[in-house]
Amino acid sequence: MNAGAWLASPLAGTAAVLAGLGLLAIPLRKLTSAEPVAMAPAASAARASGESPAVLRLRLLAPAQRVTLQTAAGTILLDLRNPPAGESEHAAAIPFEGDGLDLTLQADFGEASPETAVFLTVMPDGYEDQTRYAIGTGRLEETLRYEWHPH
Repeated sequence: MNAGAWLASPLAGTAAVLAGLGLLAIPLRKLTSAEPVAMAPAASAARASGESPAVLRLRLLAPAQRVTLQTAAGTILLDLRNPPAGESEHAAAIPFEGDGLDLTLQADFGEASPETAVFLTVMPDGYEDQTRYAIGTGRLEETLRYEWHPH
């Protein structure tokens, strides 16, 4: 068998594919057999510091003049002026008090506003998302209670 006929044969194509797979096997083995990195769970780290990073998703059904959100201790997490209707997301560090969190939501829609609603979803790192809402007209002030129970 001459060299030209051998290179055109199916055996040469199979040999080339197997050689390519053999060359890929070395880096793939190094990637898949590395020791796993041990990390502390986010929930226990949050408990140790007393605060957890979170995303607050605010949904307004009507434009407001001002929206504020503060903790029971008086720490202001949000202070928005003239937010439009719709959804917005904001990063915050929320303090955990036991297994719950009380947030005071104040929203001012103006004196002549019709009944509307404000939805607040708290998405803390390592915990399930929870949504609460307040309904009313004019100036709303509502304490929203969030609870996360250990499993």
